[in-house]
Amino acid sequence: MSSSDDDLASLVGELVTTLQRLETEFEPRDDDDRLRPPTPRELMRLTSDVAIPATILLLRTNIEALKLLQRALRMADGRAPTADSEGSDVRARAERLSATTLSKLDGALADLQDAVEGQPTDDEARELLTEARRLRADIESRIEEQTADGSADSTTTAEPEARDENGDVPVDVDAELRSLKDDVTDQTDSDDDDSS
Repeated sequence: MSSSDDDLASLVGELVTTLQRLETEFEPRDDDDRLRPPTPRELMRLTSDVAIPATILLLRTNIEALKLLQRALRMADGRAPTADSEGSDVRARAERLSATTLSKLDGALADLQDAVEGQPTDDEARELLTEARRLRADIESRIEEQTADGSADSTTTAEPEARDENGDVPVDVDAELRSLKDDVTDQTDSDDDDSS
């Protein structure tokens, strides 16, 4: 094996290793190239990291909105609302909660879009994907170089054979028959020698 073959073999091995590591970072797809349903572990992680905090935040926001409605009804009824400082405090908390909710929603949507586009959010997975693409391009270029070199060598060293108008190579039938006859004669002679 030449050094370029050794280099190519090591690049292919490195590509296989990188792809195996990358495979663990991505969700496997089914036969129709559709995303598979989430695993129970993924569903639990989504529930604990996103769904439950979002629900808690939604409930807190609703509670604050109901408190504001209660104050508005008191004011409309002519009763004195609770302290004004508490109203501004509630408003500030509601704004903070809204901002937090929006930022979490933006992050979740960005992660979802990256997943749909096939771009991992994890830096390590992104690096592995980039490395795999680079290795694949290197291997393709080396294979193209070798096939180009090999085809140039074969065209210069091979002598073109004479072909008839159908593109078939002409065969000397008489020479082939003599060759077969000689082979049979040699086998018969050797069988006779063995038996004596």
